[in-house]
Amino acid sequence: MSAAGRGGGSSTTLMGASTASRWMRMGMACSRRRRLSKYSCGALVGSQLMIMLLAPVAQAQEEEEDPVASAPVHLGPVGLAPTIGISNLGVDTNVFHRPSESDSDFTATLTPATEAWLHTGDGLLSVNGNVELVYFAQFKGERSVNGFGETRYEYRFNKLRPFASFSALSTRARPGYEIDARARRSGNEVTAGVELQALSRTSVELSARRRTVDFAGDAVFLDTRLEEVLNRSLDGVDLAIRHRLTPLTTLLVSTSGERERFDLNTIRNTDSFRFTTGFELSQFALIRGRALVGYRRLTSAAGGELPGFSGMTADIDVAYTAPTNTRVTLGVTSDVEYSFEIEYPYYVQTGWTTSVTQRVTGPWDVVLFGGRDRLGYRGETELLPGQRVDLVDHVGGGVGYQLGQDTRLGFNVLSYHRRSDLPSRGYSVIRSGLSVTYGF
Repeated sequence: MSAAGRGGGSSTTLMGASTASRWMRMGMACSRRRRLSKYSCGALVGSQLMIMLLAPVAQAQEEEEDPVASAPVHLGPVGLAPTIGISNLGVDTNVFHRPSESDSDFTATLTPATEAWLHTGDGLLSVNGNVELVYFAQFKGERSVNGFGETRYEYRFNKLRPFASFSALSTRARPGYEIDARARRSGNEVTAGVELQALSRTSVELSARRRTVDFAGDAVFLDTRLEEVLNRSLDGVDLAIRHRLTPLTTLLVSTSGERERFDLNTIRNTDSFRFTTGFELSQFALIRGRALVGYRRLTSAAGGELPGFSGMTADIDVAYTAPTNTRVTLGVTSDVEYSFEIEYPYYVQTGWTTSVTQRVTGPWDVVLFGGRDRLGYRGETELLPGQRVDLVDHVGGGVGYQLGQDTRLGFNVLSYHRRSDLPSRGYSVIRSGLSVTYGF
């Protein structure tokens, strides 16, 4: 942020007075100089408006936290926040999610990750990424190396903030509760947009994005080649309005148009309209996170044959920490997901998760968590009520020891149970093991 952006309230008042005086002088000039046409005056006013929008970050805006300054590690002008974690260091009792004759194995996952920030004048470059090294002692074919990376650049003018981002993923992690195979897939997303500070507490953001999903040619599950039914691209345009109700609470209203096209199965092509509203809650608020609900209308595109969908969506992820050192989290999701099954092209997944963490004594804590996900499948032509619904229940608990501000040692036991009308789709699994997270 520029030096002007770090001043106090009195300078903001002076900035406002100077701006008002400038507009008064332009108006007087246009009225006195008869030789200036209305188009010349319009050009003069327009040029001044652009100068105001594209000026360096001004005093009037609320100062934002500088991620470079607050980063725990600095390498010259670059701020870094590296972490390393070990998870699932234990036993998986059903590696392949089989309904019977389950195979257990010893597993471990090592995840180094980092975030980095760099100022470029009034611009900010952000980069984050991680690598997962997944280990199985007996089933060597299940071992994998997964990676994710994302970069974003934004330039901060006075009221205008253009931005662009790119992310890439390559993983063999299961894509959800439906596909039990660890199938290699890759994907990337490109986003570009601009945010306008329209009023002192209101901003408008317009952006466009493109996302791709590509399963590998050898990715097969239940005799279905996943690339044939799931490889696709999505083009979307988003318009969002944010209004800051308090320093810690922001009201969000957004609308989106999406165009999804499949590479090899064009009868699945769809168009979607979304409307979303809710609240974004600061990390310093009593309840923090986000709580968004909305509406989605999905229709089959020209040449497509999918049944339509109109219904509610949800994206809720909130946390509350009580004075008694009790932390409660709640997550709720609801949206359409594409299925690998030919006769059921998509399903509506609605789920909730919750956890309660209680500090017991000193650095020790205990945690309990649970949840349920409902996968309601839709047939090629109509909803088949009661004939195809899968339920996934998950429950568990653990104990943890806080070694430092960013370092924690834990032991967890998780149980997953999927029930389905199809006997071959049910399974039960227990995963238990140690986890360690270390922040530099």
